[in-house]
Amino acid sequence: MNNILITGYPGVGKTTLINKIKEKLSCKSDGFYTHEKREKGRRTGFYITDFCGNQMVMADVNLETQYRVSKYGVNIDAFEKIGVNALERGLKHADIIIIDEIGKMEMFSKKFCSVLMKVLDSEKPVLATIKKRDCKLTAQIKARHDVKIYEITVDNRYEMLRTILGQIEKI
Repeated sequence: MNNILITGYPGVGKTTLINKIKEKLSCKSDGFYTHEKREKGRRTGFYITDFCGNQMVMADVNLETQYRVSKYGVNIDAFEKIGVNALERGLKHADIIIIDEIGKMEMFSKKFCSVLMKVLDSEKPVLATIKKRDCKLTAQIKARHDVKIYEITVDNRYEMLRTILGQIEKI
């Protein structure tokens, strides 16, 4: 099982867990994570940041685009420049590929969906967060034979760090 997926409801700490795991890894990793963009204490969007430090606004309440999730306009170009490039770089040079997250915003990019499948089919271990509520693509990913899924909750998020690190060490 090379592909480890972390799922759970929004706000339980999936991104925090991914970043803590990344800090503890001794091998070379690549990939990306997403995090909130806040203004005056309010969430106004999301950034996408790769592990080389490149960052762009992935979604924003003021972004006019045909791609929308809730109140956020999604910047596909930013996602492909940061996220897709990080995955392609990871396929070439990393020991483990980290993806935060496989979600609705990311799936607007056909390029991402294509590269994601190459990453999951590769021999490289993958650690990814994936949205809890399934669509067709996430259901297919979760049903793969080479996937191990961990559900994170507020109650188990601290023990999941040890459990998932142990799983990665086995790989």
